Amino acid sequence: MLHLLLLPLVLGPVTVCSHPHREYHLVKLTKSWGEAQQHCRQQYTDLATVGNYEDMKRMMKKTSASGVSQEIWIGLRKTGPTSWQWSVGESQSSEGVAEWTNWAGPPGSSHMCGGMNPEGRWLSEDCQTKQLFACHDDKKTSGKYVIIREEKTWREAQVYCRANHCDLASVRNQAENQALQHEVNDAVPQPSWVWMGLFRDEWKWSDQSKSPFRYWAGAQPNRDGNCTLYRPSDMMWYDRGCKGTYPFYCYKEIPQVTRQIVRVELKSHSSLNLNDPAVREAILNQIQEKHEGVKLRWIVKQDGNVFHKKEEKGKTEEDCEDDI
Repeated sequence: MLHLLLLPLVLGPVTVCSHPHREYHLVKLTKSWGEAQQHCRQQYTDLATVGNYEDMKRMMKKTSASGVSQEIWIGLRKTGPTSWQWSVGESQSSEGVAEWTNWAGPPGSSHMCGGMNPEGRWLSEDCQTKQLFACHDDKKTSGKYVIIREEKTWREAQVYCRANHCDLASVRNQAENQALQHEVNDAVPQPSWVWMGLFRDEWKWSDQSKSPFRYWAGAQPNRDGNCTLYRPSDMMWYDRGCKGTYPFYCYKEIPQVTRQIVRVELKSHSSLNLNDPAVREAILNQIQEKHEGVKLRWIVKQDGNVFHKKEEKGKTEEDCEDDI
């Protein structure tokens, strides 16, 4: 029996990040929104959720290839309550809900869009107000915010940012808030404020996803109904009454695993051969017990070994080091 307690383990956090990938399925049967939801939940995962612009582009491409020109149900429905969210939608690190906030005062109850003043504080305004605005662009070499000195409504600003950069600016923490404030103060005549990607609504996804991504046509939603259709002719979203019958998009969630190489250092003060297959397997099992749900394997080098002695300051220590 191997006593691995003799081997103090020096190991950083082992993580394997899984991000959902939505595989879209266009169902050409015509059903009401509720019937479509039931069908998707029985045959797939749920009615389609659109998490970000990459999801939206895949849906556009699939629809174009299908030849379907009729409007198509997706899983967004007006159910309330309202919540503040970010235009950019889901990302690797966030679902898009505005969890960290920096309001100058309580948001106005009738104001549905948000901006930033020169002091870095947030304010709510009528979305139809024309104002300068801030985009974010991950391709920039210095900073990620771009201040546009043209006055537009919040929706017009969103369209501009998506066409020319990435999206309206989002702020997830104090450091990002300070970075955007700095850009605003450098670019905007004082005193003034700018639109950013903050908005609130009462539309929710069928699968209870918190994705705030929206792709409404101009002047939408306009209270035509509580359910959402994707229109292939202009590739935008429209609100409609939920009892109308249309084709619909379902999705099936496919987990995607991000693999990570982790360097492990083991210290042994015995003659134990760490490259013995039984010893290696026992060590791997011990590591996996500490990181439940993570699948690990050793990387075997060209000489057939996993572990190699580590040399420091002219002497060989009883250390072995390698990767998982």
